[in-house]
Amino acid sequence: MSFDSRETSAYSGAPVECYRFVQGSSVWLFTSADADVVLPSGTYAREVIRSGQLDHSQEAGAGELEVRLPRDNPVARLFVTYLPPQRVALTVYRAHRGEESTPATFFLGEVAATRFEDSEAILSCLPISQALRRRIPVLVYQTQCNWPLYSAGCGVSQTAFRDPILIGTVSGVIVTSADFALRTSGWFRNGWLEGPTGERRWIVEHVGNTVTLLAPLAGLAPGQAAYAFAGCDRTETVCAAKFGNLVNHLGFARIPNRNPYQGSVA
Repeated sequence: MSFDSRETSAYSGAPVECYRFVQGSSVWLFTSADADVVLPSGTYAREVIRSGQLDHSQEAGAGELEVRLPRDNPVARLFVTYLPPQRVALTVYRAHRGEESTPATFFLGEVAATRFEDSEAILSCLPISQALRRRIPVLVYQTQCNWPLYSAGCGVSQTAFRDPILIGTVSGVIVTSADFALRTSGWFRNGWLEGPTGERRWIVEHVGNTVTLLAPLAGLAPGQAAYAFAGCDRTETVCAAKFGNLVNHLGFARIPNRNPYQGSVA
């Protein structure tokens, strides 16, 4: 029997639901069935996991899916202390026992938000179609440069402004290293710290041998090797003096600061 015929059958259905989470090169496979399920995409381990109903309305939240799983699940643990730096994609498959070779894709999207209630983690997932509703950033008339640092428009090489760092101490978002002090205070502000696994955290402050991260870098420990990337405040002065990249600066430092619609004519 086909998937559709078993799905609509009053007696022949034996449905199983499988969840495939992907973050970078990491993949987690779970099923809500009472035993492991083998699909063409892999073997799905049984887990206490379930999803709600898809919203098929015309409202703004149409297509959203809520997934519940234990808070100690490895996917849930990604969201315990902070939002993960990489998106977590989710594909939900539905199949019937005996027809696992031809599963149907029930949901395709990513985890947008997470909350914890008692022993459960509740993942709010948006369909891939939501990406088409996002506004595309445009260049604006402003004093700061429009280009993100190290982007194609910026043109500055990451490797040219990357310093090897030997981690000294780690206390939450505070990281120390003698290598930070080799640069003047503020050099790494608005840059980022890259850990041994390639995971990155934004540097919000740099003073002497200490940097402050936007969020803790999981797994970072004293004695590990890391990289720190120089930061930029996107002003014309820093672009020229620090990076020698004024030719690519896309800011407008001489915008008049007087509003002609305010004040007197004198």
